[in-house]
Amino acid sequence: MRKLRLNRRNNTREFTNIVSSGSSITIPLSIFSDRTVAVLEILVEYLKDMHKLSYHEIAVLINRNDRTIWTAYNRAKKKRIKKSFSKNSKFHIPVKIFSDRSVSVFEILTEYCHDSLNLKFSQIARLTDRDDRTIWTVYRRTIKKRGKI
Repeated sequence: MRKLRLNRRNNTREFTNIVSSGSSITIPLSIFSDRTVAVLEILVEYLKDMHKLSYHEIAVLINRNDRTIWTAYNRAKKKRIKKSFSKNSKFHIPVKIFSDRSVSVFEILTEYCHDSLNLKFSQIARLTDRDDRTIWTVYRRTIKKRGKI
């Protein structure tokens, strides 16, 4: 029992270090091309299954409620057909960007790809398996919310 507590304490410290250091966890952009689940659901499923994070750790990392994370994960597990993730992606997204609550997860993803990765709307659309008009609309909505227009 003492050993379990010690390990748990070390894991908590390690997790705290990850969060405070700006989070070195990155998400391959290719996982968002699965249209059977929502963007938040696939993000949560990836963090839980690939990085072995708890619901609470994911919630802290992306600034969401634990119950929201639990719900997203369970919905993703029910919906998703292919169960594996491909880490072979040319582009990787830092998980820390998803902690912004002023816009949706998909809006954050689109804004990051366009502004930071300098991808065109058509490239983002191809990589996320969406229509480029959808990407344009989501991006415009994001910059309106942020007051850049």
